[in-house]
Amino acid sequence: MRVAELRRLAISGGLVAAAFAVKYALIGIPNVEPLTLAFFAVGFAYGAIWGAFVGIVGEGMFAAINPMGAPIAPVWVAQIIGMALAGMIGGLAGVAIRGRGEGRRWQIVALVGAGVLATLIFDLLTNVAMAWSIGPFWPVMAAAIPFAGIHVLSNALLFALIFPILQRWLIRYTSAAPPQTLPS
Repeated sequence: MRVAELRRLAISGGLVAAAFAVKYALIGIPNVEPLTLAFFAVGFAYGAIWGAFVGIVGEGMFAAINPMGAPIAPVWVAQIIGMALAGMIGGLAGVAIRGRGEGRRWQIVALVGAGVLATLIFDLLTNVAMAWSIGPFWPVMAAAIPFAGIHVLSNALLFALIFPILQRWLIRYTSAAPPQTLPS
């Protein structure tokens, strides 16, 4: 394994481990979580494919060992897909933002928008899986709206306040051109 691959693995693992620790500290607060931010940041730094891979592995582990209990299978699959997409969206955002001449404020707005999009997709996937599994479909979907609102708002704040710091750190400690393939 080359030094660049070890660095990518260490930085990705460190971000996800930190997100796990913060999430465990906030476990009693529903739908406030830094995992979307971590998977997005990994994708931003190392590309959409690696971000999706880390999202799959990280969310698969977190959801399976969640102290509040593991979710039912369809929701677990939806959570994994949702966080894989968060990593992919982070990778696409990284490509779109790198090298652009727009100011820092525009970048933050764009990154917060991408983070909100990732959160909305995650919530839609998981809420549809839950409603489909336990039903009745529309009442379950309606009951999920306030929780999705908390999730979107809290992630918007995390992306606005934390991602600019992470972005500077990631650009400093990762390569400018993220690899787009999984390690062999």
